[in-house]
Amino acid sequence: MTENRFIETVKRNNQRLFVIAFSYLKNRDDAEDVLQNTFLKLWKSNVEFSDDESVDKWLTRVLINNCKNFFQLSFRQNKSIEEVYDVSAFDEYFNIDLYNAVMSLNKKERLCVILFYYNDLPIKEISQITGIKESTVKSLLKRSREKLKQSLGDEWIYEQ
Repeated sequence: MTENRFIETVKRNNQRLFVIAFSYLKNRDDAEDVLQNTFLKLWKSNVEFSDDESVDKWLTRVLINNCKNFFQLSFRQNKSIEEVYDVSAFDEYFNIDLYNAVMSLNKKERLCVILFYYNDLPIKEISQITGIKESTVKSLLKRSREKLKQSLGDEWIYEQ
């Protein structure tokens, strides 16, 4: 991978991958560390990618694996949303109540919601990236929507 292509890939994926890492780790510093390690693996890899979509999928899979591996470390500490509010990757769509409700979901539900709603990935791709069966992804999304509706009440708007 050329230096220019690497830089373009980092710029294209940085924000998206940070949201995924933060949803897993719930800590800005840890998410940034895992994200940096993920990009480092890309830089050091000898993998040839046919297109940008292939690189993006590979990065997502590596990031998720890095997040899972990070949970094995015992020195983690969680920070509140107020401590990371300024780095929200939800931009103009940011809603603190929705964010807190999503972050209160369990890891698998949270990951599926982030990949489906914020990264616009279809269920089949979420299944491939996470290693979770398609039927389970559907169930997790359904359960998550129900929890979000219960948590947010009238604020929750979901179009089927």
